[in-house]
Amino acid sequence: MDSKKSSGGSHFAPKGAASPHSSQPRSQAQPAPRAMTSARGVQPVRPSSYTRTSGSRAAGGARFASASTARSGAATRSGASPYSRAAQPQKTGRARRVISTILIVVGVALLATSAGIFIKAQLGYKEASSSYQKIQEQAITETSGDGVPQIDFDALAAINPDVVGWIYVPGTVINYPVVQTDNNSTYLHKLFSANDNNVGTIFMDMDDTAPGMVDQQTTIYGHHMNDGSMFKYIDNTLSQDAFDTVKNVYYITRDATYKLKPLYTMQVEDSYNNARVANFGDAAAFTSYLQEGLTKAKAKASDAGERIQSADKVLALVTCAGEIIPRTTRAVMVCTVDQATPRADASAAGSGDAAAATDGTAAATDATTATTDQPAA
Repeated sequence: MDSKKSSGGSHFAPKGAASPHSSQPRSQAQPAPRAMTSARGVQPVRPSSYTRTSGSRAAGGARFASASTARSGAATRSGASPYSRAAQPQKTGRARRVISTILIVVGVALLATSAGIFIKAQLGYKEASSSYQKIQEQAITETSGDGVPQIDFDALAAINPDVVGWIYVPGTVINYPVVQTDNNSTYLHKLFSANDNNVGTIFMDMDDTAPGMVDQQTTIYGHHMNDGSMFKYIDNTLSQDAFDTVKNVYYITRDATYKLKPLYTMQVEDSYNNARVANFGDAAAFTSYLQEGLTKAKAKASDAGERIQSADKVLALVTCAGEIIPRTTRAVMVCTVDQATPRADASAAGSGDAAAATDGTAAATDATTATTDQPAA
């Protein structure tokens, strides 16, 4: 046995072994060597004989590096901050808090905006209701059977010279003045008193002949208001039950009071222009239009088919249909003339109006003659 190689390595020999420089022979019955301790502790353990067989640090018996250590070392060598799993939850939590704060701010802003819109709408409804209530008090002198109002058109003209008539539907809130201009947009957001308000004013189509009930079709528009005012009830009559509650409709001018009966209520696209055509040409074309409308009707009178054949004039009440905004369809209630009564106070109009009153009375008489075959009220 080579005395230069011992189980303890070349730097020190196990206890009881002969020094490499000693000439004394080693005992034949030498016990197995024990782990040797020094004054500084346990002797170092020999490095493992395992070496890596692949990777950039396989040679030289280098220690195996973990994936996280490799990433950290690579980041450090490139000048970036070492990857830290402990820092990741902190960054994620901070981002979540920022996003939560933004969502809260946006939510509060939306609520505030919605509240502002709601409050503005309610104030608008209140202003409009008060304004039209005041107009009714000034213009309605008395009421006759079925609650039909007697209208002071001079008082109305003093408030707004664009007035041409008055629309009244018993059993509903519809009891308003009617205006007409050369632009159908004029009163969309303007009250009869001329104040700006989204409730607007009931108005006659600009292409119709004033004061109304002169052409084959007179078209009158009103907003569908969420508080139930204006022409909201016309949209309700798309239901047969609501339609059946409307027995009569009254349109009043300086010259005559027209009693009309609902024929049907149809729902059409807002691009359906026939609902605003004043004159269709001959009687056959007019009858064809009414029959077409009957096929589109959601609700109708039981005798609608018969009345269409004898009708020569109709009144169409138009509003937006449905509750979903934007409303892209229209509810159109078409009414036929049942009776036209000349107004007793028509002769009391001024000289300029007297001629118009005479013509209006003649038109009312013709309408009455044309409707003698209509069902009685």
